[in-house]
Formats: sequence, structure tokens, C-alpha cells
Amino acid sequence: AVAALLAFPVSAFQMERRSRPDDARVAEIQRTAMAELGTIRETTRGKVVLVLGSVEPEWSWQAMQPRYGWRYYLAGSVLAESLYTEGEKRYYPTGSVSTHFPDTEAAARAADFIVTRDRVESGALLTPGNRQVFLYDSAGFDDLLELYRATYQRVVSGDPAARSRFDVYLGDRALFHVKDPCVRADVGYQVTVEVVPEDRKDLPGWRRRYGFEEQFPLFRDSGVLFEGKCIAIVSLPDYPVSGIRTGQRPRKVSRREGHRIWKVELPASRQAPPG
Repeated sequence: AVAALLAFPVSAFQMERRSRPDDARVAEIQRTAMAELGTIRETTRGKVVLVLGSVEPEWSWQAMQPRYGWRYYLAGSVLAESLYTEGEKRYYPTGSVSTHFPDTEAAARAADFIVTRDRVESGALLTPGNRQVFLYDSAGFDDLLELYRATYQRVVSGDPAARSRFDVYLGDRALFHVKDPCVRADVGYQVTVEVVPEDRKDLPGWRRRYGFEEQFPLFRDSGVLFEGKCIAIVSLPDYPVSGIRTGQRPRKVSRREGHRIWKVELPASRQAPPG
């Protein structure tokens, strides 16, 4: 037990050292997001909160990674879920409770507040001074829905770079995974992205031996399902890229559940309308 206690802080330091972004701007984005979430929590405590993914890939590659622990920073709230099992209720160690709804629209109707990284000018926006994470009252969902529709139409106006269970569009510093029609069973997966740089020196030191950088955010963190359509957006790094592999995989591998995994490979030079 004593050895484990001594090893824990060393292990935590190593993990943080590996995941800490080198770019000072990204670190500042993360600090700002954490501070804003802490303030939002004071408003949403005890209320029903719908947390929505983002359709505006303005954060950098590192900042987009799901490290923020929404459930931790919204502890004391009831989180409205719409992408997983209907009727299921989960209790988390952070003190958050998650209640599931049949679709995003139903979750929005039941919510007191909405939290998202997307900003739209709306009378429902309660945190106009924020820069990274925004709080809306539930009426703001209609304005966010207009943003989702516009983003979807802009992305699909071009030809996809690859097709599989989702159509994949390659934009400016972002990948777009699009499906229509789309149902909840299509999005209960992690989005996987592997980026191969032109120069391995652009990779973090611990990734250079692998030759690529990877992300695998949950769909709920990187996309939205609305009106029978879904779109997931993952930002790309700002260094020159020679190739990209992307797809989906189940959160927990289980042969009995019949998960359908897919993966496509595309050269970075193939560009669709920028996001």
C-alpha cells in the first residue's frame, strides 16, 4: 500500500507530462475553459443540463481532446443524455446524475440549461463574456439547431473524400463525419482519427516511434445528432500532414453485441469545402 501511494503521484505526473500540450496558446484555451466551466457549475447545480458537442472546429488538435470531464465540472447537475440507452439512469462518483431521453430534441425540452462549445448570438445566451464554453437557457436550442443545419448543408455541398458507414469530408484543419439518415445506434461509438505527419519531428516525443498522432473522442463530445442527421467534427493538427485514417470503433469491444467497426484512409491533399 505504501509503495502504491508513492507510485501514484509519479504516475500522475508522467501522464500529465505526456498529455500536456506544448503550445502556450492551447494551454491558455484549456485554462479558460476550465475556469468557465467552474463558473457555469454554480448556475446549473441541481438543474437539468444538456451538454452538446461542437460543430465549429475552432479549437486546436490538442484542445479538442476530451480531457475536460464534463461530469466533474458539472457535478451536482442532472445531465440530459440523448445518444445512449433510453430510460437509463446512471450515478457517477462526481455526484452527477445522467438521465436519458429518446432524442436530442426531447432532451432539450426537458433541460433547464444547455452547455456547449458553440456560440450563437441569442437572447438565450447566459454567458456572453465567455470565450470557450457557453451556457444557454433551454430556449437557446432553436438557435443552435439553426447552426447545425447551416453547418451540415455547408459540409455536404461538396464531394466526400471517402465513403463508408459515414461519408467523410476533409476540410480546412478538420474532418467531418456525416450520416443521413442517422439513428442513435450509429453514434454510440468513438470517432477514431490517426494523422500521419510529413515530418515525424512534428509529433510529440512519445508518439514519434509510432509515426502518427491519434484521437478517439466519443461522438457526444465531437458531434450532434439532430432531425435524423448526424455530424461529427474532429480538428486536425496544424503541421503538414501526409495521410489520415479515420473511422469508428465501439467504446467497449464485445463480440456478442455485434458492433460494426469501419475505417477509411485518405490522403490529406483531398479537400472538401472548409469548415
